[in-house]
Amino acid sequence: MKKIITVILLGGLILSSCTDRRRIMVSIARDNIKSQVAYPKQLKFIGFSDVDSAFGTSYYTQGEIRGIMLTMKKVSEAIMKRTENMTKFDPEDTYVMGLAERQMNAVADIRSMVMQSKEKGEWSGWKVKIDYRCKDKDGLEYRAERWFFFDKKGKNIIKSFELPLP
Repeated sequence: MKKIITVILLGGLILSSCTDRRRIMVSIARDNIKSQVAYPKQLKFIGFSDVDSAFGTSYYTQGEIRGIMLTMKKVSEAIMKRTENMTKFDPEDTYVMGLAERQMNAVADIRSMVMQSKEKGEWSGWKVKIDYRCKDKDGLEYRAERWFFFDKKGKNIIKSFELPLP
């Protein structure tokens, strides 16, 4: 009976520490996003991924890479649709220009991710993804997802990058 109670208590302790770690990392990531957006009072968090193990900041699972590439494809399609395949491109269209700028900013991170993605190495810490919407410097609403990589203790952000969402 004592062994069962001990196992239950240890299991509860492990689950609560995971929950606390998740809560702490999500809170740090949320604060980071708030510090980087033009209008933090307009910021709305849409969703949070589960905190997952990270194996360096350049290793992504094939599913993550496919998801990122699909997101970028949807952004390109949204730009093409809005500009009718660039036949009606308007440099004054702040929505298209903002979306294109956020996409181009993400391209460098994506290129290094694909080129440097290595075999799964040693565990290096944690990662979490947050989807949000906010207003840009022009006051237009946009959506994005930001990936955060944390150290092993889950207290410091090692790297982050943002993908626009159409």
